[in-house]
Amino acid sequence: MNPEQIHIHQRKRIHQKHQKYPHPQKHFRIIDNIVIFVSIIFPFTTLPQIVKIWIDKSTNGVSFWTWFLALIFTIPLLIYAIVHKDRKLTIMWSLWTVFYIIVIVGLLIYQ
Repeated sequence: MNPEQIHIHQRKRIHQKHQKYPHPQKHFRIIDNIVIFVSIIFPFTTLPQIVKIWIDKSTNGVSFWTWFLALIFTIPLLIYAIVHKDRKLTIMWSLWTVFYIIVIVGLLIYQ
C-alpha cells in the first residue's frame, strides 16, 4: 500500500505510542466510562425543548434558525465520527441529529 492510500490519522499515528484500551490505569478508565455515559446522555438535554414544542405545542422563545444551524453543523461531525469509526461520537452525533430534526419538524408544524 502506498503512503497516499493510508488514511491521514493512520499516518499521524505511525510514530506515536498507542495507549491500550481499556487503559491499564484506573483514572483513565474512569474518564473513558464518563465519556461513554455523557455521549449518550448529553443529547437528551434537548428533551425540555421537545416537550415544550410537541406536548405544549408552544414555540415561544424557540428559534428555528438556531436549531437548523445546529443540525447543519452537526452533520459534518456525524460524518467525521462514522468515517473514523468512533462509536461514542457516532452515537452522540446521531442522537443529536435525531433530536434536532424532531425539534425542527415541531417548529415547522406549530409555528
